[in-house]
Amino acid sequence: MATPAYAKSSELDAVNSILMSVGESPVNTLNTQSPEVAIAQKTLQQVTREVLAEGWVFNTENEVKFTVDANDQVPLSDAVLQVDANRFFHLDTYNVIRKDGKLYDRYEHKNTFPDEGTMYLDVVWMYAFEDIPQSFRDYITARAIRKAALRMVSDLEINKALEQDEVVARSAAIEYDTRQADYNVFNDNRFKQSYNSFRPHQALRR
Repeated sequence: MATPAYAKSSELDAVNSILMSVGESPVNTLNTQSPEVAIAQKTLQQVTREVLAEGWVFNTENEVKFTVDANDQVPLSDAVLQVDANRFFHLDTYNVIRKDGKLYDRYEHKNTFPDEGTMYLDVVWMYAFEDIPQSFRDYITARAIRKAALRMVSDLEINKALEQDEVVARSAAIEYDTRQADYNVFNDNRFKQSYNSFRPHQALRR
């Protein structure tokens, strides 16, 4: 059975959906000087980043190995939206964030890790639009349509109608995430933040 061409959407498809929602004609390429196309594309990119930054099963990985370099630092690419030290490997030794493009420990107030050769991190990744599951492409497109329409048309009635489409699309995305993640009511020590029982050596820690 042949797969229809519209089985999955592209960034161009999403931009054209935004354009048509505000009464503009679709385009054949994103390489155009049209200000409407630029607004639509920038809005789509912004919303893509916002949605992916929430952290979903498809763009979240645990225990990702990052090598500590010769300067005892861990450089982080722009694709890293969120980062945390994996509790299974590092317990509560570090409280890390991204700072100046590198891993930074808020406990010690420094971006060097001389005692580690490898850092095991839980990461939320940024992906290109075409690498996102289709249900999330639909949700991102619906949300971008509403935002772009408000910016380009400023009609609150249209915005209210588009908001319903966004709610439906988000529900489908959450359903996808729930099925893929195989969530359950139990925690495990490896991939969930489970209860930390009493440790005698931490009794006097303040």
